[in-house]
Amino acid sequence: MEAPCQPLTFIVRVTVRDGGVLSGVVERVRSGEKRRFDSVAVLARVVTEMAEREITMTRQKQPSR
Repeated sequence: MEAPCQPLTFIVRVTVRDGGVLSGVVERVRSGEKRRFDSVAVLARVVTEMAEREITMTRQKQPSR
């Protein structure tokens, strides 16, 4: 049985550098984990990796049948 969907909360701090390049930090609120990014593509990858890790941890905590 799948666990109910729970929202994942992130804080994203963004700086716009010369040329419109985004950089900053993503923080996972629940764990306090922080990761830096230096482009929109890396921002998307960081959020995806953090979310996938959370999903994996949630599944591992579920009792097996």
